[in-house]
Amino acid sequence: MDDLENYIKESGGIQPPHLAFYSQAIRFNVESAMVSIETLASFIEMTNDTKGDYEMTGELQDSILDHLQNLLVHAGALSRYFWPSKPGKHDLHKLRSETLKKHFGLTDESPLKSRKLRNQLEHFDENLDKYLWAKPIVGHVLPAYVGGEIESGGVPAHLFRAFYLDIGVYETLGVRHEVQPIVDEICYLYQRFHSEPNT
Repeated sequence: MDDLENYIKESGGIQPPHLAFYSQAIRFNVESAMVSIETLASFIEMTNDTKGDYEMTGELQDSILDHLQNLLVHAGALSRYFWPSKPGKHDLHKLRSETLKKHFGLTDESPLKSRKLRNQLEHFDENLDKYLWAKPIVGHVLPAYVGGEIESGGVPAHLFRAFYLDIGVYETLGVRHEVQPIVDEICYLYQRFHSEPNT
């Protein structure tokens, strides 16, 4: 075992002065996701205030879906800090992730750990290719949808991006993600940054 490998293991993959760099990188993703969470919370509040009596314009629909996608993209980016895809040479990435999980108080029960979410977003271009070429696209084809869960009545429905308000689920290319647990975890990290000045 060489000196570098020893030092990586002893330091848990992060030299103490370097924790600030990781914290800044993570803070960017958390705060970028929070902008979308706040926008989505305003929309939900508006739907409650109007008791569902509002016009779902194409512009509003796109904005909601854009913010959901932004939230999930940043959740996927955060996931890589805490659950890297490879351990790295001398287990550098693995050790770094363990140190960050301890520092931020995350466990393997976190919804941010989801590989399904990460793979869907990281390889979205490839997933789009596969989805569009896997079988004939027939039936209801909706590039964007926000509303209650669709009852297709046996007719296939193909959705590029959808948010089902009644169950809090975002769907893209046939893959569903429950939004609230991810929102809760990002809000938890946001509070960590704003309650502990040196996080």
